[in-house]
Amino acid sequence: MENKIIVGIDVAKEFSYYSIITPNGKQYGKPFKAHNTLEGLEKVSKKLKEVEKELNVPCVLVMESTGHYSSILFHFFHNSNFEVCIVNPIQTNSIKNIKVRKVKNDKVDAYRIAILYKLGEIKPTKPPKKEIHQLNILCRQYIKLVDDCTMYKNNLISLIDQVYPEYNTAFSNITSKASLYILENYPSAEKLLNADKDTLITILATLSRKSLKWAKTKYNALIDVAKSALKIGCAPKSSEIVIKSAITILKTLIKQKSTIEKEIKAIAKNIEEIKLLTTIPGIGIISAAIFISEIRDFSNFKNARKLVAFCGIDPAVVESGKFKWNKVKMSKRGSGYLRRVLFMIALASIRKNRNSQYINPILYNYYSIKIKSKPKKVALVAIMHKIVNYIFAVLRDKKPFRIITPEEHNKSYRQSKLKLTLVS
Repeated sequence: MENKIIVGIDVAKEFSYYSIITPNGKQYGKPFKAHNTLEGLEKVSKKLKEVEKELNVPCVLVMESTGHYSSILFHFFHNSNFEVCIVNPIQTNSIKNIKVRKVKNDKVDAYRIAILYKLGEIKPTKPPKKEIHQLNILCRQYIKLVDDCTMYKNNLISLIDQVYPEYNTAFSNITSKASLYILENYPSAEKLLNADKDTLITILATLSRKSLKWAKTKYNALIDVAKSALKIGCAPKSSEIVIKSAITILKTLIKQKSTIEKEIKAIAKNIEEIKLLTTIPGIGIISAAIFISEIRDFSNFKNARKLVAFCGIDPAVVESGKFKWNKVKMSKRGSGYLRRVLFMIALASIRKNRNSQYINPILYNYYSIKIKSKPKKVALVAIMHKIVNYIFAVLRDKKPFRIITPEEHNKSYRQSKLKLTLVS
């Protein structure tokens, strides 16, 4: 073990507890509390530097990852030239029963976090690059906006099903500009039937950027929907207010999502890793940005298996003696954002493009073989594994991706091994 002073930090919203462990494993003084303010953090920094001077060894600060609360402390102490380690809460939770007696408080938690470092499983954490940190905040907000849009869209659909039960026969995409205009201005069958025909047809053609002939057909379909709604619609008068409210919120969310998306693309276009990932079929610039912003520093991963584990799609092994659990599941120990984006990439990789050609025929063939003996979701997880291997290879070699068959890959691998053997 390194000859260092270990400072365990239990981070809370307004204050944190600090427990100092000397290189010989003994506690230095009593755990103390300090507020997470500039004044409080400066006092802690001063105290730690005094301890360093007294014991003539450097401090390493260890804290649990607690979102933005730990981020503030991490950046302050890192800028104060301290070595800082961020610990996964799963790891700190694993040592809560290090003693038989059940004790749970901030002082004890700070001590346990410090002890965890002595086990040798914690490595210093590097602050992310400025543009990666910006991307991470933007990408997570983008995902949240996507979820909010979906929620309000589903809410709107449930209302429309009551007001216009057959509305989907007129508009398959309820959030199109023309559809939202109709719902916002004519939130009841009576209002739609009383609308001026020529004006409505012109507006439909303008918003949809299509011909008047198309708009007339759409108008007739809407009238049929409205007539049907008079007989089978069941929504009360108050639903009109709720529909308008939901549309206003949905429009705002869509606008904000578009703004965030533009900002992500503006930053991503200058990041080489993202450019490389977009050469892989099925990975767009947003997906690539989310992936890179979540892994932060690719140099932390020595091989593809470590990257797979970080994504949380590695198998959770359950064995004890002769017992082996036969229902293998994903560990889900990594970033949920990574698993989400990988799942979407996997779906995109096995679909067809506009020319009816598969995005990645090699992956599709692999998927089609898998689903013969495995459930579709299991096969998709296998595709996710393949994609992570693609990503690792592209980032490791710093070369654009190209689709090759397994036979070509094996041939290339054998040739490279032969060259290495000849050189040695």
